Amino acid sequence: MKFVDLKSINLDRLVAFLNENDIRAHLIKHALYDTQTAQEWVNSKLALDALEGCYVRAIEVEGSLAGWCGIQPDDSVYEIAIVLQKSCWGMGIPVFRQLLETAKKMGHKEVVLNLLDSRPQYESLRRLASKVEKRHIHGGCFTTYHILL
Repeated sequence: MKFVDLKSINLDRLVAFLNENDIRAHLIKHALYDTQTAQEWVNSKLALDALEGCYVRAIEVEGSLAGWCGIQPDDSVYEIAIVLQKSCWGMGIPVFRQLLETAKKMGHKEVVLNLLDSRPQYESLRRLASKVEKRHIHGGCFTTYHILL
C-alpha cells in the first residue's frame, strides 16, 4: 500500500473508480463522473491538500488505484476520509491508523470520521471515540465519531 499524489492517477481509471456502484452506495448521492468532472474533483482535492492541516492522497496497491484518503476540513475540526474499492475494504484499518498518525504529526488534537448511515455502527470506533453523534450534513445522515489524538 502506498499513498501517492492525486495528480499521478490515470484519469480514466479514476472515473471508473469514482463511478463504482459499491463505492457510491456509501457516499452522498452525486452524478456520475466523466473525465471533466473527475478532473474538477482532483483539482478540488489538490486545493484542499494545499491548505494547512490537510492531507489528501490516492492509495495504490501494486501500482493500481485502490482508493483515496484524506484529512480535510469539517466545520471547526478535521475529517478523516477513506474511500476504497470493494476488493480493498480490508485495508481500511491500516489506512485509518496511518491517517491518525499523520493527523497527530500535523498537530491535530481531534479528528472526526463521518460514516453515511448505509454503514453499520462499529463498536471498535465507538470505543475509540470521545463522542458519537448523528448528523445531517452534505445531504445525508451520518454517524460521526469524534476521535481525540
